[in-house]
Amino acid sequence: MSGCRVFVGHLSSRARERDVEKFFKGYGRIREIHLKNGFGFVEFEDHRDADDAIYELNGKELCDERVTIEHARARRGRGRFPQRFSYYQSRYGPPVRTEHRIIVENLSSRISWQDLKDVMRKAGEVTYVDAHRNNRNEGVVEFASYSDMKSALEKLDGTELNGRRIKLTEDHRRHRYVT
Repeated sequence: MSGCRVFVGHLSSRARERDVEKFFKGYGRIREIHLKNGFGFVEFEDHRDADDAIYELNGKELCDERVTIEHARARRGRGRFPQRFSYYQSRYGPPVRTEHRIIVENLSSRISWQDLKDVMRKAGEVTYVDAHRNNRNEGVVEFASYSDMKSALEKLDGTELNGRRIKLTEDHRRHRYVT
């Protein structure tokens, strides 16, 4: 799949390409960084890496300025970045909450939400992940579909993750609709 372009707003005039590259380190392969006066664009190879960067880095400090990170809007019919980005903006925007939710127990404290998301992607499309927020050593994962959630329960329950066997259970409390 093609990459995804991210807008970086409120960028310090002192910020250089290497500063931006370091800021996004760990969020996947970057195709291109394009800096302007006070803002810039970063293009990732994988839209999921862009999603993770937006979710985690929006509002963080870069060169002593609190930056905004969001999906770039498509330029209308000109330049290097064609209309394809509007597709990502609507489909791969901020995390989406769903009814297809599992609780992950026995997480190592060294596992971040990004690590957990990477593991859960093996079972299906992940829309939301959190780790250690409400309860230590516990995570929450939400999937795009019921079948993706069931696949995770079947394939990944009991998997060893950073030296600990994780336990997955469906969170029935989140179901608002009768099927």
